[in-house]
Amino acid sequence: MIVPALVTPFDTAGRPDPAALQAIIDRLEPHVDGFLILGSTGEAVTLDPDEREALLAGVRVSKPLWVGVGDESEALARRHAEAALAGGADRFLVMPPRFYASAMGPDSFHRHFESLAEVGEVWLYHVPVFTRTEFPLELIAELSRNPRITGIKDSSGEMARLEFYRRFAPELQVFTGSGTTLPAAVASGAGGAILAVGNIAPRLYARVLEGAGSGALDAQLAGLAYETAALIGRGGIPLLKEAMRYLDMPAGSPRSPLPDTSPYWPQAQGLLDRLQEEGWLP
Repeated sequence: MIVPALVTPFDTAGRPDPAALQAIIDRLEPHVDGFLILGSTGEAVTLDPDEREALLAGVRVSKPLWVGVGDESEALARRHAEAALAGGADRFLVMPPRFYASAMGPDSFHRHFESLAEVGEVWLYHVPVFTRTEFPLELIAELSRNPRITGIKDSSGEMARLEFYRRFAPELQVFTGSGTTLPAAVASGAGGAILAVGNIAPRLYARVLEGAGSGALDAQLAGLAYETAALIGRGGIPLLKEAMRYLDMPAGSPRSPLPDTSPYWPQAQGLLDRLQEEGWLP
């Protein structure tokens, strides 16, 4: 499965724009297997609860929907999870609390995730580049025994972690969040990917996923997928939104203080033209 980690478009007044998000969903829907809304690529940490709820109320999808929940308190995380469920979420993608992580023992983390599993189906989310904290492997193994904690998105790019999940948390569905390591992730048991680059080239990554799973991976396609994911990863949300605007997708600008443009744009423009020529863009 290839699932784009959707951007959140903002209108000219800086407000979340559900109509623009729906337009992106409609353009991508024939090429993907589901959607993630309000994840790290969706700038969810910049949205207040009312904005999140209004955005969810304004979009409709006909494929599986993950909604990001990554909050420091159990109360706020549950509010966001309940709103996501009311907005049509099939499951939540949940980051561990991180601001006071040094003061929290395993029992505190465990209670946090178990509480959210009371609301609905939970996928764990390990993304150390943003959380600056490790998601303890032994905690993941314990949480996988809860029948309502059913999957994990791992964006670390560490294959040893995926091998751990396969051996010690076999109940979990494992998706990678790293487009640069997709073939290796499949070899380590990943069944899909939730990717920022899924906003622009989902068909390319679907082909790489299929080739890696069947043992017939084309080296040229794998190299192109790596190059694209690595460049977008360096440029982050400003570069991704700039690329989407270039493709006439209404991504809008990032929310301030993120910049509107990226120094990597000249390199990205050439790469996008190549992807367009080869037929990989939606």
